[in-house]
Amino acid sequence: MQISVAFEGAGAGEAPLSWGQQDIWASMGRFGEQLPLGGVTPLPAGTTVEDVAGELKYLMSRYQVLRTRLRFAEDGSPRQVVAAAGTTFLEVADDEDAAGMLARYRREPVDFTSDWPIRMGVVRHRGRLTHLCAVIWHLAMDRSGAAVMLREVAARVQDPVAGMQPLEQAGWQASEAGARQSRSALRHWERVLRVMPAPWPVASRRRESPRHWKGRLVSPAIPLATRMLVERAGADPATSLLAAFAVAVRRCAGVDPVPVLLVTSNRFRSGLAEVVAPVAQPGLCLVDVSDADFAGVLEGARRAATAAYKHAYYDTAGKESLVARVAAERGPQFRVDFHLNDRRGPDLPVVAGSLRQALARRSLHWMPFKDTPSSRVFVHADDAPGATVLTCYADTHHVSLAEASSVLTTLESTLAEAALRA
Repeated sequence: MQISVAFEGAGAGEAPLSWGQQDIWASMGRFGEQLPLGGVTPLPAGTTVEDVAGELKYLMSRYQVLRTRLRFAEDGSPRQVVAAAGTTFLEVADDEDAAGMLARYRREPVDFTSDWPIRMGVVRHRGRLTHLCAVIWHLAMDRSGAAVMLREVAARVQDPVAGMQPLEQAGWQASEAGARQSRSALRHWERVLRVMPAPWPVASRRRESPRHWKGRLVSPAIPLATRMLVERAGADPATSLLAAFAVAVRRCAGVDPVPVLLVTSNRFRSGLAEVVAPVAQPGLCLVDVSDADFAGVLEGARRAATAAYKHAYYDTAGKESLVARVAAERGPQFRVDFHLNDRRGPDLPVVAGSLRQALARRSLHWMPFKDTPSSRVFVHADDAPGATVLTCYADTHHVSLAEASSVLTTLESTLAEAALRA
């Protein structure tokens, strides 16, 4: 059953995609996936269909990105079209498994020209609503924007939305100030691209089937070591992770300096702190390891990361063209696809016991992922109760699972060694 939900909100119009939207669109094309965000939430007893329909109406009315569809220009490039009003639908499914509903929402094809960016449904069992399921286009928001949205919907915030919406972002990006920002960023990218080494061998020592695998290292030691480095050496947690990652890659793959794509929120920029829209883009840096001690690598990582963050706001189409041009000059083995995404919060998880005890509680396992295109190496860092979780996506045609495992465990041990010496 579908419940019709009408909505209307402030702001409407058409513009090119914002740079953050461009980045997601390029990733969708590269990986052949829609990359949706979303999940399942248990509903409190007594929640009614009207309650959830009211929440959907609030979301659609408040956020321009959820009233955005695409129009394709004659050259095939997408443009964002924001509607002032419209109608969407809330699905009510009797006795369907909530996880199955989520899988169905992720699997069903999307028509970006006619569908709205959010699909929402509820599961009903014996007349009572039990779960809410929602899936949102990644083209509409990144994880930081989703967090802002969830806070605001929980509080039913009525104040005007904060920050530059994508239509306004696109207008600024097309201005001379936006062009200067992009040119400066791409000059940095070109300097790094022309001197960086290829991050992995052309061929893996051991290829797996399927080609891409997903690893998950759960480490109580990483947050404990990070806290010790903060307290004893004043080290920034994000910089410590980057430095340890660079040391691990150098030890395991022999690459130095280590090229890293840092996923950058860009929310430190004016007008983007609380915006519900995708604004994250990768910044490119080189971390020199050489034979320096960890303190030396840490200082180099700090400088490299600062430059990467500064130059992580740019016209994605221009960046893609630049990378393709440099790759054509440097040869078929060259590819810029080695990511580190630090998604941890400001408060480190509390870990009981000593650092050596924490190291002994580490767990690491791999699972098959897919054969279709994905990153060569993409590492996410997330908080978990009493631990940090490193999730690694590895292309086994370029890096073996043994090599990828060694990078993760060496990162952990590097932080622990540095903390014990601090």
